Amino acid sequence: MADAATAQAVVEKYGPLQNAVDVPRPYAIPLPPNANPRPQWEVGTRYWWSEGSTSFDIDSSRLDPTLYGSPTSTLTYDGVTGNSLEFFMSVRNETDTFFKGFIGGGWLGGGSLDDEDFFAGQVKFSDTYSEIDGEGSFYLTLDVGQDFDVGYSGNLVISPFVGFNYWQESIDAYGARCNRDDVGGAFCGPAGSTAVPFGTKVINNKSMWSSLRLGTEVTARLFDRVTFRGDAAILPAAYLLNDDSHYLRSDLGPTPNIDDSGTGWGYQLEGELKIDVDDNWTLGAGVRYWYAETGGISEFIESRTEVDLQDFTSERFGVFGNVSYRFSTF
Repeated sequence: MADAATAQAVVEKYGPLQNAVDVPRPYAIPLPPNANPRPQWEVGTRYWWSEGSTSFDIDSSRLDPTLYGSPTSTLTYDGVTGNSLEFFMSVRNETDTFFKGFIGGGWLGGGSLDDEDFFAGQVKFSDTYSEIDGEGSFYLTLDVGQDFDVGYSGNLVISPFVGFNYWQESIDAYGARCNRDDVGGAFCGPAGSTAVPFGTKVINNKSMWSSLRLGTEVTARLFDRVTFRGDAAILPAAYLLNDDSHYLRSDLGPTPNIDDSGTGWGYQLEGELKIDVDDNWTLGAGVRYWYAETGGISEFIESRTEVDLQDFTSERFGVFGNVSYRFSTF
């Protein structure tokens, strides 16, 4: 009450204050923008439908060129369809260094095996058809690299990387139907006849590639919520270990009875369109192609006999769809 009376006395004596100071209201100080505005984490799942092939030649002519052809055996696994599921992720720090990768696997089936054998002079003495039914795939890719903004406001980013890829496919072949050969079916039977019922497993082939990846990812924002992502990698060193199991060849010993190995090269390509559903969720669809080839050594394990492995190639092409969630931790 005393303070109020004093204030009133001041006003009565000197009049109201003419130059009152306006004190601004407090306001929030805006924070500086994030030095790296892109989401720092992305995790998701992907489905990949694909079709692939594996083919290789075994050349035993160095053992006896008067008896064995060059190549001696040619095996072609073709039209092998795959259905696989993947988990993928990527993480970036404040300096735009990134780590990304995916792990997946699934089921293989469909397609056929053509198994051809030759005497010297490439006289085909056996040619059989088998059906592929079963087994699966497993694969893993890990990359580390650096983002470089080359477009306006991050609309175009080029990201070179180095990484590792493991790619495994195991294929079961059943039955054997004789195709036309050069010796009138003397070893297999008349063309079109069934030498082994199609309910009997005759061969399993398990290829395992371990490869160095050198490549670049390109990310381009096409529209407000639509982004293109491309990934291309060369495999300058691709090591193959292949287990070849012939179940009806007791003379070759227990399975796997042939080991193939070699170091070659390959490449992997991928393209994807991504649509931002909101600030966190993204849908994507794209295409992928993998290829690897090598030569090397084929070892018949029971007899410890080594011959030449030629033109071993694996390839797989398909389409995929995925969903991912993005978030930041700083």
